[in-house]
Amino acid sequence: MSVQDALGILGLKSSDPELAEVISAHKRLMQRLHPDKGGSAVLAQQLNEAKRVLLARRGSSKG
Repeated sequence: MSVQDALGILGLKSSDPELAEVISAHKRLMQRLHPDKGGSAVLAQQLNEAKRVLLARRGSSKG
């Protein structure tokens, strides 16, 4: 998944979102789209992957 895809999935406008923004967007969407809440496992997986991509990017930019 590309960074642009991840930003779109989480609905983030900034090309370099803060850690808190990524976590907040993921949590907000997961609360609505989690399979236990009537959402889809595929959507939950995409949200998790988007969060992973963006957090990994932030980690690599600090090094």
